Amino acid sequence: MSSEKHSPGQRRGASGGLFSLSEGETYEIGRRLGRQFGGGELVLLEGPLGIGKTVFARGIAAGLGIDPDQVCSPSYTIVQEYDGERSRMYHIDLYRIENVEEIGTLGLEELLGSGAVVVVEWGERLPESYRRHAVTVRLHDIGEAARRIELNKSAATTTTDH
Repeated sequence: MSSEKHSPGQRRGASGGLFSLSEGETYEIGRRLGRQFGGGELVLLEGPLGIGKTVFARGIAAGLGIDPDQVCSPSYTIVQEYDGERSRMYHIDLYRIENVEEIGTLGLEELLGSGAVVVVEWGERLPESYRRHAVTVRLHDIGEAARRIELNKSAATTTTDH
């Protein structure tokens, strides 16, 4: 058995996913991802209730220079706005959205055009027209507070022309 130490997210599975063994590691993976963003990204957080989507969003916020203690689940307000040192972030929670028509009332087009990083919890509820240009983060429970985290970046987000 190896005694080699890994930093959060360096444990990789055969599927290419990252592994987190704690809430702190999930946060750190989000923070490192957030540090890569320059603004204008759409990030979809997917996974079941209680999996750590808000923890991951706090990490992204920290990577953008936003106080992570300000970031909470926006379930009741649906959209939260945070100003950071590096970028503004909109944090959206679609958990209480019942249908696609309600998504249209959120002003998502304006938020996406603002140059801010837009983080959407329950991102799987967005129509495909939004999803194809997003960074998708899927969190999977693998037992005992451990998570497998899949990061999928679309071709649109990996190029320099946005």
